[in-house]
Amino acid sequence: MKRRKFYVSAAALAILGVLFYLSKPEELAAVAAALIIHELGHITALWLLGLHIKGFRVEVKGFCIDYYGYTGALGHALAAAAGPLAGFAFAYAASKYGTELNNSTLCLSAGTSLILSVFNLLPVMPLDGGRIFAQLAYAIFGDRRGEQLSRMLSLLTALCLLASGVWLMFHERGAALLVAAIWLLFYQEERPGIVKRREVL
Repeated sequence: MKRRKFYVSAAALAILGVLFYLSKPEELAAVAAALIIHELGHITALWLLGLHIKGFRVEVKGFCIDYYGYTGALGHALAAAAGPLAGFAFAYAASKYGTELNNSTLCLSAGTSLILSVFNLLPVMPLDGGRIFAQLAYAIFGDRRGEQLSRMLSLLTALCLLASGVWLMFHERGAALLVAAIWLLFYQEERPGIVKRREVL
């Protein structure tokens, strides 16, 4: 059976529906712009590296790009890094022009893009930072040792975020980090190693 090129899981659709209901139009526009720029960064990098996109998936763990082709560990690391890099560039531009034009949506999108980019660079799977670290570890230490190091750092980072989230929640600073940490722990991948099909979050 031919795989669908675009797929949205039922759980992801339900979450998107709740967010759409609870959010204001300007908030949705700000978040959507930041997410689109992030993913366009990945897509552009894949295209420049000569890799081929098979399809897109929206799941509870995020937006995934299925792609194939050979480029080496450094190329895969660059493809993962392209999303946050595009996000940083957009955050700067949106902040600059949002301030000049007194546009609150642009300013909100700048902040959203900055937070998304910083969060995605954390060395934990399935985030971009986890994929970057894994690829560099494979290149330096080899597949077996690199995988062990990346999995260990990924789990340790997620647990540190969990502890920080609990501390923040009990000090009435919100539960956002705690929820994010639980999400990361739940989606720790069994093997983030080198395979024919890649996923870029």
